Formats: sequence, structure tokens, C-alpha cells
Amino acid sequence: MSFLSSLRSIGFSGSRSPSSGAVLALSELLPLVPRGCRVSVGCAAGVDSLVRSYFRSSSSLLVFSVVSGRFGSGRSAFARRSMACVRSVARGDRGCLVALPSSPSCPAGVRPSRSFFGGGSGTWGSVAFALGSGRSVLLWLPSGCLPPSWSGVEWSVSGSALVGCWWFGVPVPAPVQLSLL
Repeated sequence: MSFLSSLRSIGFSGSRSPSSGAVLALSELLPLVPRGCRVSVGCAAGVDSLVRSYFRSSSSLLVFSVVSGRFGSGRSAFARRSMACVRSVARGDRGCLVALPSSPSCPAGVRPSRSFFGGGSGTWGSVAFALGSGRSVLLWLPSGCLPPSWSGVEWSVSGSALVGCWWFGVPVPAPVQLSLL
């Protein structure tokens, strides 16, 4: 995953109760994040907590917290927090959202969009929002699982962990039909 060395910003999203495979994959990835790279993460338990703990002494750590009140109240505050976290990640090859969802299956109706919808999964919502807003995604899935077949997204295997696989997703422009006039 040599592309990590050129990142200026990286965001993290993941399960509040990650599997042992996801924890192992994340622990192998975190040391590869370049020094000085801005690290964005939420306030939840699980993946968020592991990332916050790893980067706790870094001045580049940016934590998005619902408790701050900055994102309002109720369930929608978590979606607004996730959107802010994703927006803090640079577009193109300078930034990437790392996602480790609790379920390898994306909920029905979730697809890349500039609006946030996770179908009950904040991580899948963040993945779809990131891709829909021009950001790349590094997605960890358990062995034997494939990323969603989304129009406008190109996935490639980026590396394997002992119990899963990293998939690198990039938004690709929709084909444009040229006018014949």
C-alpha cells in the first residue's frame, strides 16, 4: 500500500465492535500512515477508539465528536459528524477514507452520493458519501467478500491481511455522450 506515503489526510470509519480480523488489519495499517498526515476520526468506540489511541500524541489528530453539540442532537447528529469527518479528507490522491464496516454486506439502497445515507450503517454511509464526493476509499472486508458493484466506482485489491482483504475504491467520471451537432 505504497500510495499511503503520499497522503496529506486520512479519515477512519468503522464498527463500534470490530471483529478480531478488522482489529488485526487496522493494527497492521496504522503504522503505515505517514508522519504529519492529518488523521480524522469520530468519537465512537471500536475502530474510532483504536485510531484515537494510536494517534493520541499526534498534533495532526482531528476528532469529530457528537458530544460537542456542534452537529446537533439525535441520530442525525451522527450522520452530520460522519459527513464532516469525510469532508476533512482531501479529494483525489492526496486523501483517503479507511473503512472497516461491521458487516461485509452493504445495506440495500446505499450507493455513492453527495448526500449521506447509510441504511443503518454509518460506515457504509461514510464510504458511499466519500466516493460520491470525489474521495478515495480503502475498504477492509473479510476473506471471500467483495465490495459493492457500484456504477462510477472502480475497485482494486490493495493488499491482504491475514483474515481479510483491503480494497481501494476510486470514483470514476460517468461516461459522457458527445453531441453529434
